[in-house]
Amino acid sequence: MQCEKPPCVKVCPVRTTYREADGPVVIDYNWCIGCKMCMNACPYWARRFNLTTPVLPKQDMNPVTHYLGNRPRMRGVVEKCHWCLQRTRHGRYPACVEVCPVGARKFGNLLDPESEVSKVLARKNVFRLKAEANTFPKFFYFYD
Repeated sequence: MQCEKPPCVKVCPVRTTYREADGPVVIDYNWCIGCKMCMNACPYWARRFNLTTPVLPKQDMNPVTHYLGNRPRMRGVVEKCHWCLQRTRHGRYPACVEVCPVGARKFGNLLDPESEVSKVLARKNVFRLKAEANTFPKFFYFYD
């Protein structure tokens, strides 16, 4: 949900969950101890515990992986969406936005009134899930 005030950050005992300066809430998988405190704090059920060991053969591994992004995670860590940092920081859309067959997902700079996402939010009916939690997620639902 990429909250502006993420409760998961406050409860992480090893500070492996934090909010990047440009907004995304991330997890440093090398430091996660798998305590699941962040899972309990998240009102959106946006985190998952990795119960499996990666089985991707070395020859099939993408050699260009992002430290916080698209790399295999070890068993026993908590995972979450990070808006494909390895893509968005290079001007591309997150993978889910790029492959959505009906264009139902939008992504962009909320501070730019000319961005596609800002135009959608200005023209559609919009709500944030669990707004009463005051986490200010940067994930909006829109409809006609």
